[in-house]
Amino acid sequence: MKQMLRLLIALLMCACLSVPVLALELGSDITIYDKNSTTETGWYSAQEDDEVEPGMAASQAWDLEGFFLDQNSLSMVGGFNFQAGVGGYTSGDIFISVEDEPVYGDIHLAGNDVVWSNDNGNAVVSNTYGYGYVLDLDFEKNTYTVYGIDEKTTLLKAFYQLNEGSSPWRYDATINDETPYTSGDFSFFTSPLVSDLSDAATGFNGGSRYALTGFDLSFLGHGTEFYAHFTMGCGNDNLMGQGTVVPEPSTFLLFGAGGGLLWLARRKTARKN
Repeated sequence: MKQMLRLLIALLMCACLSVPVLALELGSDITIYDKNSTTETGWYSAQEDDEVEPGMAASQAWDLEGFFLDQNSLSMVGGFNFQAGVGGYTSGDIFISVEDEPVYGDIHLAGNDVVWSNDNGNAVVSNTYGYGYVLDLDFEKNTYTVYGIDEKTTLLKAFYQLNEGSSPWRYDATINDETPYTSGDFSFFTSPLVSDLSDAATGFNGGSRYALTGFDLSFLGHGTEFYAHFTMGCGNDNLMGQGTVVPEPSTFLLFGAGGGLLWLARRKTARKN
């Protein structure tokens, strides 16, 4: 009896203390591909995949390649250096919608007429995009804070009017008064750790690659369907994803182990009686 109890406790401790492996933690590809690739539009250089928008700089340095979901853990992969940025343009925040499909995409075009202006800048705009949450990223500490947002929340849009379809870019806690919902830590990885996995997942071959992992979406609730969005300050690329939050396998193991220990305790008591 004691040996069985020790075995169950050891299994429980292993489940809680196990170190995640990057390739396993990224999980399933939930990227919404926009089909704006070289083969489909003739717009880009040969090495680009489906995740750089029309009219924007086409190179691996600006490429956001994919959102991935492992149970409730969200990750991103791309040629864009999430931590250092590129050419002075830095990472934005991760926006989440859980009720309706948010407004996104190539919305700066009306038929064949270009409707953008030359009024560039990361201007403050209202949250007319339909997002209900934002993961405010802090790259100095590798932490994030989750805020609940609505149509009254002000956000910062992409710098170039040409790239308005990639907005919003970032949330600014200094100009909003939302109460933090929850917080957590994330990890930053560089090539070659994510190189092979991303080639297989996104079809892109060659060049540097980076990943952000560990964004816990369990605050959304089990079974919640969501949309995720990310862009960089210039808006050269627009990364969108769609997935469903499910509980971690360790949660089931905890319940299972707890139930087993309870059953053993009851059986032992019954024998004494």
